[in-house]
Amino acid sequence: MILIGRYYSPFVRRVGATLQHYGFEYEHQAIRASGADQDEIRSYGNPLGRVPVLVKDDGGALADSAVILDYLDDLAGDSKRLTPDSGAERYDFMSLLAIANGAAEKAIAVFSEHHRPEDKQHAAAIEGNTRQAKDGLEYLDARIKGPWFAGDQVSQLDISLVCYWEFMRAGAKTVFEACDCPALDALAQRARELPIFKNTPLDA
Repeated sequence: MILIGRYYSPFVRRVGATLQHYGFEYEHQAIRASGADQDEIRSYGNPLGRVPVLVKDDGGALADSAVILDYLDDLAGDSKRLTPDSGAERYDFMSLLAIANGAAEKAIAVFSEHHRPEDKQHAAAIEGNTRQAKDGLEYLDARIKGPWFAGDQVSQLDISLVCYWEFMRAGAKTVFEACDCPALDALAQRARELPIFKNTPLDA
């Protein structure tokens, strides 16, 4: 398999960390999703030029991290999957994961706004997106049972949340500093010592 995109994108990184968790062999192509590089991403099978893209062993391509993670869960099998496969447990889990994903998207929006010329930045957009990210993350922080999100086993909520939190720590600092998430921060500190995160560094 080939994973397209830089780990600085938390959505790429959560796919990379999941591949590492399952022990799947893959090649990493750290292509930036901007400028002329978008044409290279399109050549791998995503006409939007967005990352991540996962090129499967059969040559087919999957776009969007949620789709890719579902595919990897199926490859791993029911006994190993990081996301519940059916029933109320799955829907409850996916709802929490959707909140985490939404918070990450809002943090990325703040990150993007801060990278515009100062006189072009939209203060209301920064404030509103920061509030949504903060509210989502603090909601999740209050539901962490420890040592991992749902107890003793690492799940996709842990992998995704750690990738999102570490991106905010490095790149969306105003969002990170606005959040009061001691449980999430402690979870991320433990997770940094795992090989799946050491092997998917933000600068790669």
